Amino acid sequence: MAILNGLIKKMSGSAGQLTFKTVNGRTVVSEKVTKVRNTRTKGQQRQRMKWVNIVRMYAGLVPLLKNAFERKAQYHTDYNMFVRANSMAAPVYLTKAESDGGACIAAPYQITQGTLPSISVKGTGDKAVTSINLGGLAIDENTTVKDFAKAVVTNNQEFDYGDQISFYKVLQRLNAETQIPYCAFSASYVVLDKESTAKLWDLVDKVGFAAKEGFLAHGENEGDGVFAWVHSRNDYGKTKVSTQYLIDNNSMLQAYKTDDAFTKACKSYGSSADVFLTPDGNGSVAPVTPAVPDVTPSDGKFEVKLLANPSVGGTVTGAGRYPAGQSVEISASPAEGYQFNRWSDGDTNASRSITLSSNTALTAYFKSDSDTGGQEPGGGGLEG
Repeated sequence: MAILNGLIKKMSGSAGQLTFKTVNGRTVVSEKVTKVRNTRTKGQQRQRMKWVNIVRMYAGLVPLLKNAFERKAQYHTDYNMFVRANSMAAPVYLTKAESDGGACIAAPYQITQGTLPSISVKGTGDKAVTSINLGGLAIDENTTVKDFAKAVVTNNQEFDYGDQISFYKVLQRLNAETQIPYCAFSASYVVLDKESTAKLWDLVDKVGFAAKEGFLAHGENEGDGVFAWVHSRNDYGKTKVSTQYLIDNNSMLQAYKTDDAFTKACKSYGSSADVFLTPDGNGSVAPVTPAVPDVTPSDGKFEVKLLANPSVGGTVTGAGRYPAGQSVEISASPAEGYQFNRWSDGDTNASRSITLSSNTALTAYFKSDSDTGGQEPGGGGLEG
């Protein structure tokens, strides 16, 4: 810092790296603090790599997600809302080669956000059963749309004729030649028409429109992937939707969420350490060992970090340090006026056990009793 006198003593403001201000009639000049951020730190790498799979999933789903975010602000796009809704989801780590090759891992992302009651689902794969009561209707190749519509409207007070039920399906695939994973996206829907004699299975994917235990359910298991049912309604020209998350039925997913997957991805992008040249004295360049996440703590324990969102929505228990391989009980308890919604990894059980193989951070999301549409406002458009 310096004090200036003479012609420029009354200067104020900034010029380049210098800042001028007048103190007691004198001009004080100081140099700005310059912060150089390392764009290849572990944190920066994790943040950068997590977006790739989210964007790939959005690109595949975007033709099917118009009006999927009910309360989208005018200046927000479906892309903004999808990325925002899934930015806190467990990261999927893809290598540079996989990313360049168009890789995509089917993950349990949030695909809709609105004010209609969510369709809850128990189980996964061919064991998945929704909360939509069919009143004993057995769905087969002869079931008509009006049969299905009557069963849904009669036995579920949140549904009405003219509403739509959509089934989204993302199947995991692997390129046999390149061994790069990719996804196949599809969706089908039926409008609850009390007059239509069309055969239901002629209009929809029967995998998503089966009946089990008297409820709408998943049919045969088609293999790895994710799926979801969505309820939508045309309410005086405005599309209303239920808030839904894709259900995880992808055995390939876990391998892309580990610290090993992160380390592999980091190496493919140049590692998470500073990259510099170290001559070995023989005219060649010595290799640089990249920083590796601490997957084997010196004390043999891993840390469990738990957060509540919003912080006033409830409390979480189970955080701490535990031996590797131990099963740890964690729980989320809503405060008065709130309900537990889900954990950040998509699990909807408020109390659960996790087995530790790495440091683990999870957020419990709560929603207020007055907000039946989900965790936070959003925007987008399904047909219906």
